[in-house]
Amino acid sequence: MKRKYPDEWLLIVDFELDNSGHIVAGVVRRHSREKDDVYRLPSLNKSTAFRYTGESTFAGLRSHVTSFDTQERRLFPKPKT
Repeated sequence: MKRKYPDEWLLIVDFELDNSGHIVAGVVRRHSREKDDVYRLPSLNKSTAFRYTGESTFAGLRSHVTSFDTQERRLFPKPKT
């Protein structure tokens, strides 16, 4: 993903996480150099992950995962497995 979409924000679906909760595979549904372009579009009504592929000066998270509860029709943080 980093090679195909350098320095971009990604919205990823059908993703896989490693034991540490890092995204290791998935399908990129949206990408942009502007974070707001990826975040502001309508929800896909399914579990999604967001990731920035560039270098960051921010010491915090560069990616996060949310799950979509189809019965309650809302997003919530995906628990670590």
